Amino acid sequence: MPTGREILERASVLLLDEDHVRWPLAELCSWINEGVKAIVLAKPSASSATIVIPLVAGTLQSVPATGTPTPLILQNISANVRSQTPTRLLGRAITVIGRTILDAEVPNWHDTRYSPFKKDVRHYVYDEAAPLEFFCYPGNTGDGFVQGLVSTLPTKLEATGDVKLPASYEGPVGLPEPYSDPLLDYVLYRAQMKDDLAGGPGRSAMHYQQFATAVGLKIQIEGSTSPNARRGGAK
Repeated sequence: MPTGREILERASVLLLDEDHVRWPLAELCSWINEGVKAIVLAKPSASSATIVIPLVAGTLQSVPATGTPTPLILQNISANVRSQTPTRLLGRAITVIGRTILDAEVPNWHDTRYSPFKKDVRHYVYDEAAPLEFFCYPGNTGDGFVQGLVSTLPTKLEATGDVKLPASYEGPVGLPEPYSDPLLDYVLYRAQMKDDLAGGPGRSAMHYQQFATAVGLKIQIEGSTSPNARRGGAK
C-alpha cells in the first residue's frame, strides 16, 4: 500500500515545487484524502472489508455506521455466523432475493404472527437507496449474526510530526498500489486548479481526465457492484 510520503514527493517533483513553497505538504495531504474519498465513492470495491453484522429483532437490519475504517456501502451478505471465538465459524449460506418475489410468495413476512422470526437468515433484500440497510428473511429473533462485505472509507492521512516535513506523512493512504497513479493525478488536478499561470487550467483538466479514466467514473459502479446485479436487477 503506497504511503502519503510517496504520493507527496512524486507530486512535488511533477509540480516543480520540491521545496513545497507554492503547494505546502499539508495542502497536498488534504487533496490525497479528498482523492481517496472520490475513488471509493466511484468504485466501492477499491476499499472493502469483511465484517460480522449483529442482527436486531425484526426484518429491517443495518450495518453499523461507525468504526475504523468507516463502512459506506453494503456489497454482499454471504452466511450466518455460528461462532466468533476462537475463530469465526460460518453456518447456512444466505442469498439475495428480490423484494417483489418475497412479497408475492410470503405477503406477511414482516409479521412474526404469520412468519415466525428465527436466528438463522435464509435470504436478504437490498435497496441501493439505503446503502447500509437490508431486510432479512425470515425476520430475526435478535440473536443472529451474519457475515457481510462492506465498502469502507479509509482512515484519513494525517501528519505525525512537523507538517512541513515529508517524513511526517509516512502513513498509508488507505488504498492498494493500483490506485497510486490515479490518486497522484487527483492531487495534481487539484494543485493545478490553484495555479493561475497560463496553461494551468489545461493541465488541471488533463490530470482530472486521467484520474477519471483510471477509476472508471463514467461507469455506473453502484449498479455493477450491488447485490441486486447478481440476480438480474429485480427488486
